[in-house]
Amino acid sequence: MILDEGHLIKNPSTQRAKSLLEIPAAHRIVISGTPIQNNLRDLWALFNFCCPELLGDNKVFKEKCENPILRGNEKKASDEEKRVGSDVAKCRGPITLEKAMLNHIVYFLELRECIQPFFLRRLKSEVFREDDGEVAKLSKKSELIVWLRLTDCQRQFYKVFLNSEMVRSSFDCSQLPALTNLKKICDHPLLLTKGGMAEKLLMHIANGERDKFQETSDRISCKISFTMSLLDKLIRDGHSVLIFSQTRKMLDLIQASLLSRGREYLRIDGSTKASDRIKIVNNFQEGTGAPIFLLTSQVGGQGLTLTRADRVIVVDPAWNPSTDNQSVDRAYRIGQMKDVIVFRLMTCGTIEEKIYRKQIFKGGLFKTATEHKEQIRYFSKRVLIYLY
Repeated sequence: MILDEGHLIKNPSTQRAKSLLEIPAAHRIVISGTPIQNNLRDLWALFNFCCPELLGDNKVFKEKCENPILRGNEKKASDEEKRVGSDVAKCRGPITLEKAMLNHIVYFLELRECIQPFFLRRLKSEVFREDDGEVAKLSKKSELIVWLRLTDCQRQFYKVFLNSEMVRSSFDCSQLPALTNLKKICDHPLLLTKGGMAEKLLMHIANGERDKFQETSDRISCKISFTMSLLDKLIRDGHSVLIFSQTRKMLDLIQASLLSRGREYLRIDGSTKASDRIKIVNNFQEGTGAPIFLLTSQVGGQGLTLTRADRVIVVDPAWNPSTDNQSVDRAYRIGQMKDVIVFRLMTCGTIEEKIYRKQIFKGGLFKTATEHKEQIRYFSKRVLIYLY
């Protein structure tokens, strides 16, 4: 049995994961570009499917393997915690978690060596040899984090929402709805459509700022304003651009700004029929379609090859860094002949700064578990708790 996009079974409690585990198979192979998306238990779930019992029980794995590595990755980790975390991660000999427990050497369990015989990883840069022809070689990728200031209108909405009842009540229940709304304000206040949230917040905003709310989308949203200015230059210089957003509503607002400027574009989201997607992708790749391609991260972030594009704009960051990375990889794929530049838009002093820090931490966690290099420790435990 072979699973493509195998990270979709990262949660072993889902019906998908349970059903696949019940299918008898002599051999199981998982293919994934993102085996660790949130934590090391994602990796455990994939190996539990391919190699049952290799990493032991889920709870024991978390206690004896994941936790020491997490502590060792903290910025203020002691020398002992760093050594333990590194030893647990990098290993010096084939040994299973079960055997390590029996021999009382759990903290020195070598995760990488344990999974190494069953884990094949190939980077794009490793696919080609030095003597391969120029046609086969992969181009370069550069990523820029673009820090933007909220517009006055966004800043007013952000401050009012922080003092709202939803935020105050979130301390006693789920914080996700409040965090989601803060993230929407960073993109565009018009995304606050549920329950008339935008109208309720407008009641607490000064009259002058209320008038600005009636202005065009790109003057309300710092992200749309920057995107439109950037597109003017990129299209003038002959580039083709992918624009990714987490939501269709944000794409609608970007689309409206493009139309107001007479810009042509292509678009794929969850409402696009499968048959139409193929036509749209072909039009873009063959150069017969517009040089601007709007996509939702969920739909456009997997399985598509869009190497005509050499510029990528990620409008809103995802909590899961692999979501953004997979979006970028639509353009940065084997067959891309031009250098790719990625613009990741972030707003200063907002929830998006925390999202970005989380992305860095999760990226470091993946490298610790799969690479032999010593990782830079960016965050203390106190900061990590604050990020949540």
